Amino acid sequence: MKEKILLALSDKNLTKILAEHLTKIGHTVESVNDGNEVIEKMKTVKPDLLLIDTVLPNKSGYDVLNEKSFDKAVTKIPVIIISNAGEPIQMRKIPSTPVIKDYIIKPHVDPEEVVEKIELAFGRDTSANKNKEKTTPKTGKKILWVEDDKLLGTILTKKIESSGYVLLKATNSHEALAFLQTEMPDLIMLDILLPGMNGFNILQQIKTNEKDRKIPVMILSNLNKQSDIEKAKLLGADKFIIKAAVSLGEIVEEIASLIKNHK
Repeated sequence: MKEKILLALSDKNLTKILAEHLTKIGHTVESVNDGNEVIEKMKTVKPDLLLIDTVLPNKSGYDVLNEKSFDKAVTKIPVIIISNAGEPIQMRKIPSTPVIKDYIIKPHVDPEEVVEKIELAFGRDTSANKNKEKTTPKTGKKILWVEDDKLLGTILTKKIESSGYVLLKATNSHEALAFLQTEMPDLIMLDILLPGMNGFNILQQIKTNEKDRKIPVMILSNLNKQSDIEKAKLLGADKFIIKAAVSLGEIVEEIASLIKNHK
């Protein structure tokens, strides 16, 4: 018998489909559809993993997670967060904690993808992924990533590094510019909303520096106004990606494309 999974989802059809998939591979599955009932259900069921939707009746997934973080009876239960409607996940509303194992943002959720992420949360991988990881060569390419979001940082770091890249991480402008004094990355990824100097200002400094100006820059932000996208491009950004609109795999694909096409 594998682990016990608690599904806290607003979509009852998706709950049924996921329960069938998970039961088929040996998991025990419990479910709850009301946000007000999730904490008590966790205390009763004692699941090994909670899969929770950001949107639930009566109490949002965000509020449930914040309540969970202060309740010693359930605080250590690992979590995968799902936005079944494809709406951007509001990362700053989520407690920064190691128990957040992954997140899924899809307008149409693929049950197989969810099952794969659940298995990965327990340290298991599909045979296809194992083979892929064994044969993934180290590219030798360096990426400087400027991002202060700890949750996204933890999740995406694993994905980037497992794809063969060397990742240099900075959380603010001071750390980023210090890296550029000694390193020559093959790509720079920038958030816009950062403590101190924002991503636009960092981008401007990079593009006016003779040594660094030719390094391709990807903006990875939850800002989605057209004015922000146009400003980034005017300052020299090669790509603007809205975090909530893409999967981790798509981000890595864009990384590979930018590095490959840069001359």
